[in-house]
Amino acid sequence: MIAPIVWLITFALHAATAHRYGYFRDELYFIACGRHLAWGYVDQPPLVALAAWLATPFHHDLLALRALPILAAASAAGLAVRIAGELGAGRYGRWCAGIAVALLPAYLLLGNTLTTTSFEALSWMLVVWCAIRIVRGGTALWWLALAASVAFGLYGKYSMALLVAALFAGLVATSERRALRTAWFGIAAAVALLLIAPNLSWQAAHGFPIIEVLFGDAAHRHALNSGVALEYGNLWRNAAAFTIEQFVYTDPLIAVLWLAGLIAPFAGARLRDMRFVSVAFVALFLLAAALGAKGYYIIGIYGPLIAIGAAALDAAAAWIRVALMAGIAAAGIATMPLSLPALPLPTFLRYSQLLGLTGSPPKLVQPVYAEEFGWRRLARDVARVYNGLPPAQRARTAVYADTYADAGAVDLFGADYGLPRAIGSQNNYYLWGTHGYDGRSLIAIGATRIDRLRRYYRSVRLIATSDEPLKWVVEGPDPIYLCTDPIAPLSAIWPHLRWYGA
Repeated sequence: MIAPIVWLITFALHAATAHRYGYFRDELYFIACGRHLAWGYVDQPPLVALAAWLATPFHHDLLALRALPILAAASAAGLAVRIAGELGAGRYGRWCAGIAVALLPAYLLLGNTLTTTSFEALSWMLVVWCAIRIVRGGTALWWLALAASVAFGLYGKYSMALLVAALFAGLVATSERRALRTAWFGIAAAVALLLIAPNLSWQAAHGFPIIEVLFGDAAHRHALNSGVALEYGNLWRNAAAFTIEQFVYTDPLIAVLWLAGLIAPFAGARLRDMRFVSVAFVALFLLAAALGAKGYYIIGIYGPLIAIGAAALDAAAAWIRVALMAGIAAAGIATMPLSLPALPLPTFLRYSQLLGLTGSPPKLVQPVYAEEFGWRRLARDVARVYNGLPPAQRARTAVYADTYADAGAVDLFGADYGLPRAIGSQNNYYLWGTHGYDGRSLIAIGATRIDRLRRYYRSVRLIATSDEPLKWVVEGPDPIYLCTDPIAPLSAIWPHLRWYGA
């Protein structure tokens, strides 16, 4: 009964708080993608768009939009209990695994926001669980379950390929390689490829734009407005930040569990056959660091390691077990507001001041929270410019946004203020085109493409600025320009505005 209880507690925790703030910037884009359902997108597989589309009957209410991430977070916590139990953990180890996964800071955040990473805690744990069952003599059905789990993960985010490569390396490097000496290994690989084929076909048909997105992302890494940098262009500096972030995202006390899971298979006979998971983690870590990955790119591996660590510590001295569980629970509850919107906004701002994270007047220092404010204000400010145009000009004026978040905000909130659907040049918005506008009059939101627009428009005037003080840590004010007198039709200008990246 431990797994269902942990599942219910985790589900209730997320469901009670998911509505509290606003739409995260990427969620606005996913809602737009859900209006253009396809087997693939420039920068992501289709699972997040499907999740957003499923929320359409509920008018994209925040709880409905985040329903699948909430289910994934609850299921990951419940599955951690199950894995720990299968590895020999008693009641303590199973409770410890479930509570630690439920309270892991990164998992709290991902379970409360729709992102491509929201399904990694569950999908990666499913893949490792299937691999564990196969290593321990599971039937051929576990190979098929592994194929389905890999496909599920790839439909959420392509980083699943890193896990597959790392697990293969872990199996080959240990005596558990014997599990690969079966025809079912090839069958499972073929099934996974068959399941993911529609998405691969979409990417191939569009020239694999995801590659350009990844290169673009690596080339444009900026510090937050607060001066804090989480990623770097320099490989060694990025690797150092990447290492530190593993402990920030997992909480130093919970890190005790996953470190135990990493070491225990080499320290005793009981979990010896789990060495392949430890080797896979090392391979995964080195591969991600070598590729200049962001800190959260391997976050999915910690659930299985926590389950292994909980099983290993199940036999530890009673005082160690009590102290660790109490510490994890206390730290998790105390720091929860930084990962989960457990507090109303005014209370959270006071909480941040109490921790010394912000001064007076208080500002949002949590980047994801900061990106949940200002979107309706932006649509309203753009509408003031749009509705202030002469009727004849307004009828032919396009609203252009140079980021998918700004375009998504106009699409979600703009109809309330009389705005048309936005056009945009980032990622899939570029593929959705100009909506037939000729470009003679263009309201342009944002500053990233304005220098390019000046090449193609003889008149580019700053008309207004949309400012949301709460989101200062990530982005500054959004300038709103009116562009007229183009040197060519918008259809000719459009290819020069395209940019793929995050």
